[in-house]
Amino acid sequence: MFAPIQWGYTLQNPERAYMADCPTLMQYDALYGQGSSEFWVELQVSGIFGASSSREKGVADGIRIFCQSFAAETKGFKLSELMLFFARYKAGRYDNSFASFDARRIGNAFFKEFVPDRNRELDAISHRMMQKEIERRRFVPPQGYSSLSWYNELRQRAGSGDEEAQRLLEPPADGRPSAAYARNAEASEETLAQFKKGEPEYPVVRKYEKKY
Repeated sequence: MFAPIQWGYTLQNPERAYMADCPTLMQYDALYGQGSSEFWVELQVSGIFGASSSREKGVADGIRIFCQSFAAETKGFKLSELMLFFARYKAGRYDNSFASFDARRIGNAFFKEFVPDRNRELDAISHRMMQKEIERRRFVPPQGYSSLSWYNELRQRAGSGDEEAQRLLEPPADGRPSAAYARNAEASEETLAQFKKGEPEYPVVRKYEKKY
């Protein structure tokens, strides 16, 4: 599954590579025995070496030494992330040094080029996920109500024993108001001002179906 033959798929799905639920090199050693991560890295590096024009025995002999050091330095990274790096390296994203093969260049490319790319891409993924969550929790009051007037209406109904209104007024699990609620309470500056002060702590208000 995590073999060089999967590099093409990894290149086409970088977000899945970052978010995949797969072991780190350290966990891989714990699962399959000490030294397994070094062997796995060697498999990837050998894929690059095999595609290069280098056939010098000294270069081939140096691969294992490099892989031992590289595995130790990257033990906190997931296998899927490392596969993405090797796939990009093989594709020439960081340069075309694989044509002559230089193990040291692989290490330099990982820490100086791939890791900054990874951080930027993870930030972008996190931002997209946050935006999706905001959209999912976006609250729009019923027609004819502002956010504040709808909240007060629910409080009045709940006080009269309306179970549905009581359910909608239940606070989130952490007891804090939803950021999405405050973001979307644009109809009432007073609501936003009170939210920022932290009092009263308005709960998330879910869609309310009027009962007839």
